[in-house]
Parts: sequence; structure tokens; C-alpha cells
Amino acid sequence: MQTINYKFESSLKLNEIVDRIVSINRAWKVAKEDPSPQINNVMAERLKDQKSLWQVELFRSYPEQVWFKLDLDSYPDGSAFSVRWGSQKVFSSDGDIKWNAEHIPVAVARRLLTETELKLAINQKN
Repeated sequence: MQTINYKFESSLKLNEIVDRIVSINRAWKVAKEDPSPQINNVMAERLKDQKSLWQVELFRSYPEQVWFKLDLDSYPDGSAFSVRWGSQKVFSSDGDIKWNAEHIPVAVARRLLTETELKLAINQKN
């Protein structure tokens, strides 16, 4: 499997990246319910991919704070990580308190991160 290594060179703060991820995740969920195949297939997939790239950027921008926790409560098959950071509360633009930056499929994280990054990402930071 090929690892894809993207780097955004973001100067955004942690809360700004989280807000972006949350917004894209919500748009993706709306798009996948749209009756138009152009939106529920093409646009939804692009939004999902963009969310994953921003989740990886969040980790790469804050590797000492951000980690990927296997979420066995929501995904008992072990197929998704919850993207977490320390105890800092982050408010999304609609006022929600966020403790994670949504979920990223394990397979996607493995494809987007190097092996070294993935090992670092799955270690809890506090």
C-alpha cells in the first residue's frame, strides 16, 4: 500500500483546524444525503477526503498534543480513530464544545501517514 504524504504548511491554530474539520464533516454528511448523484457521490467523497487531509494536518501541526485513539465504542470493529488532543476545550464556530476532531478511518490514516507518524499518532498525549 502506498503512503500519501501531504503537507499543507498551515499556520492555523489548533482550534481553527478543528473548526474546519467539524465544518467539512457536517457538509460531508449533508452531501451524502443529497438526492443528486453528483453531490452524494462526487462531492461527498471529496469532502470526506478533505476532512481526512485536515485531520492529518492537525496531527502534523501539533504532534506533541494530537493523537489518534481507536474508538471501539462507536466502531467496535476497530475501523476508526477518534482524533484527540489534550484537555483543552475547543469551541466550533456554531458553539459546540469539541473534545475530538471527528473520526478518521484506520485505513485512511495508514494511507496518509508514514509508519513513523502513525506510531507517534496512536500514542496518547497529555
